[in-house]
Amino acid sequence: MTAHGGTGESFQGILGREAEVAGITRFIESVLEGPSALLLDGAAGIGKTTLWNAGVTLARVAGHQVLSSRAAESEARLSYAALGDLLDLELPELPGPQKRALDAALLRDEVEGSPPDQRAVSLATLAVLRALAGSGPVIIAIDDIQWLDAASVRVLSFAARRLRDEPIRILVAMRSGFGGDPLNLRRMTGSGLHRLRVGPLGEDMMIRLLRDHVGDDLAHPILRRLHTVSHGNPFFALEIARALTNQAVRPEPGEPLPVPEDLHELLGARLSALPSSAADAMLLVAAATRPTIDLVLRAAPRRDRALAGISKAEEADIVERTGDRIEFTHPLLGSTVYAAASTETRRSIHRRLADVVLDPEEGARHLALATGGADEEVAGALDTAARHAAARGAPDAAAELAELARKVTPPEDAAGILGRGVDAAVYHFDAGDAARSFELLEETITNGKPGPDRARILFQLAAISWLDLPRVQALCEQALEEAGGEPTLSAAILEHLAWVGIYRGDLIDAAKHAKASTEHAGRITDLTIRGDSLSTFGMIEFLLGRPSEDSMHEALRLQDLALTEGGGVGATGYTPSRACYGLQLLWAGHLDASRDVLQQELAGFEERGRYLVRDELLCYLAEVECRAGNWDVAAGHAEEAYEIDVESGRFLGRGHTLFPKALIEAHRGEVDAARTDAEEGLRLCMQNEDLLDASCHGAVLGFLELSLSEHAAAMERLEPVLGFLAAMGSAEPGIILCVPDAIEALVAMGELERADEILAAHAAKGRALDRPWALATAARCRGLLAAARGDRPASMAAFEEAMEHHVRLEMPFEFGRSLLALGEAQRRFKQRRAAGGSLRAALETFERLEAPLWAEKARADLARIGSQAAEPGALTPTEQRVAELVAEGRTNREVADALFVSVKTVEANLSRIFQKLGIRSRRQLRGRATLVADPDESPRPDP
Repeated sequence: MTAHGGTGESFQGILGREAEVAGITRFIESVLEGPSALLLDGAAGIGKTTLWNAGVTLARVAGHQVLSSRAAESEARLSYAALGDLLDLELPELPGPQKRALDAALLRDEVEGSPPDQRAVSLATLAVLRALAGSGPVIIAIDDIQWLDAASVRVLSFAARRLRDEPIRILVAMRSGFGGDPLNLRRMTGSGLHRLRVGPLGEDMMIRLLRDHVGDDLAHPILRRLHTVSHGNPFFALEIARALTNQAVRPEPGEPLPVPEDLHELLGARLSALPSSAADAMLLVAAATRPTIDLVLRAAPRRDRALAGISKAEEADIVERTGDRIEFTHPLLGSTVYAAASTETRRSIHRRLADVVLDPEEGARHLALATGGADEEVAGALDTAARHAAARGAPDAAAELAELARKVTPPEDAAGILGRGVDAAVYHFDAGDAARSFELLEETITNGKPGPDRARILFQLAAISWLDLPRVQALCEQALEEAGGEPTLSAAILEHLAWVGIYRGDLIDAAKHAKASTEHAGRITDLTIRGDSLSTFGMIEFLLGRPSEDSMHEALRLQDLALTEGGGVGATGYTPSRACYGLQLLWAGHLDASRDVLQQELAGFEERGRYLVRDELLCYLAEVECRAGNWDVAAGHAEEAYEIDVESGRFLGRGHTLFPKALIEAHRGEVDAARTDAEEGLRLCMQNEDLLDASCHGAVLGFLELSLSEHAAAMERLEPVLGFLAAMGSAEPGIILCVPDAIEALVAMGELERADEILAAHAAKGRALDRPWALATAARCRGLLAAARGDRPASMAAFEEAMEHHVRLEMPFEFGRSLLALGEAQRRFKQRRAAGGSLRAALETFERLEAPLWAEKARADLARIGSQAAEPGALTPTEQRVAELVAEGRTNREVADALFVSVKTVEANLSRIFQKLGIRSRRQLRGRATLVADPDESPRPDP
């Protein structure tokens, strides 16, 4: 088998690559161990493709399903080229939005309705891979990944990171010098990414290879020198050897080899030996994005000459066929052919290809490469191609095509240049290149004339600038001035300015803009803007303590009408009416209702394939589940929201999506991660003047210090948050759950008057709006204060009231904290038995939630009264349930699914179970007749 591959021979015949073949063999054979990737890395011509082919052959011989693609430089600008190769099969059943997205991306169907977003295509691809893996091992094989198109890279890297324990292996080859890990495979689960460096071929094997291909014409000393000159690169050595055998005069021993300094010259000499018919055909192959025999023959002036030329090139081992596909045996050959042609010849070739290719994107590219200046017809074709790419969910390709269209637009067509600049900016933003999007929109604004048209562009820039509040405000104010009172645009701009006020904590300013927005909205037909305007007004009324169910229900009705009957753009990408309502329910403490509303909205987004704008909803749902004590679910939502933000390039909102991530990490006692994320989130939010989210991060940092019993440090973090809430003047106590933390820290520090002052306002808000969380935590704090003053009756009465309010409260962690505070008070008043029961109940709650910092507080208090958490070897209820399921023979994944927790949680519980029971294996656990449960029967407060 040749070192540059492509002959289809058995991998067993590869010379000098026994160790590499053995490594690839082990990699393929261990596919059942779960996801992993192997990267073959080496110089051009070194033999990577030969080894890659060996892996593909080995996988097919083993009966595995192989999804393969050989990327080419000419395909790097096409959208979903590699993904189309990999998924060129009958796809399994998929959810409707995902099927539509994937069909559109792969040109399997026409796009209807809104274009699919990138995440829809990514999720569909992941679903396909998992479905295929359910029927047996899958090998994803990609050669020359440095030439992968951006759309395929995005989708494949997304899918690779989310593989769990599926029997899927990824085998890729990459030319050295193109970066370390284009697909970000090192972040895969399982054993991650392995590298196999394909180095120079040894001298003996090189000589055998040369003898096999050029015969015995070259003397042994020359063959040895060929190895030296080529630095062990088989492709280069073969090219030089072929040049030598074609010369009439052979070099004498000791005479320098006649090797050209530039390999392209050598390749050019080899190509020039072809007849003119072959040369013409080769230029078509080099210029085409995805060359096929049929395409070359249709584009050639004479089919018979082109067919004869292809045959000659095949005989000379310059090209090879795979079905109807034709490609060069080495990419450098194609580069040499294209570079040797004159500019006019290349333009002529691209013109001919533009006339015969079927794909509108490819045809438009050829038209652009065929033209030498401004051309409105070409610009129009590029416009159409850009829309086609966007409709397929490939905004990166659409952005490039739109920029090309703008470039060839005649200079006198100012409106066309502006419009195409805006189109390109929108596509760039959707593709994750926010910086280029801003640049284009700013340039367009600079070149535009003041008025409603430019106001729309100003508003477009503002809409993609969240959460950079100074920028959003300045752009909206300028847009409002230039809108000239146009009601639809004015209503939308004022609604955005109202949200600027909310995020800055200025409810007076927010209310002014929201009211003005609703006045404009009352005169328009766009149902979406009317609904958004009304729901934003309702949100501010809610924050001011004047919640209006009628307003919110009307806003929801308008949103639903916009989706079902038209008359608007449907749900916005920011905070639509149903999301506003769900957030209000969250802050009011109605967690089940909030979850239902937000999940309904999330399902609607997914049904419409709007996956990239789900981050806001996922953030809210993460906070719902955190408050509800479902921390594994919350962590999943938070991580996905953050990943959406990172993957989409929308970096301005990253401070917002870091909040739920840090919040859950803090509750789980992941101190370093929580502190890092909250500090970074705080920095980003302050940079954006986003005081609401900055205060959320400050609250997380304060809670973290309180969890570590660093009370002064906690107050240092919480003071700015208390100041923000006071300045905001909201009547709603549940926006940021930090006031009880501050009171607890102040009590521990002995600052009881300040604690009293803060508690009075907190309790008043709870009573005014009947908020169970505020009422329960206010009662708990009164109990702590009374205990600190030595007033036992008042303290116990306050804790009894707290427990009554907890009956209405869906927040188990808060219940655990109240039990802990009660136990500490009972210990202070020498009620040892009662304190033991309360503290053990608190400990069980914290252990079930997996809140280690708070569980340690409970253990420490139990130790102070000389009581144990449980008998040695006793299991908590959660541990007992995990042990029972494992004893039944279930896997960690099956246990996790049954208990609605993560695999990591199951593993942590198993580790504790093994330690407590003094065993080492699952087999020993299955052999236990009974499991040891906590024997303590002390009375416990029941919420």
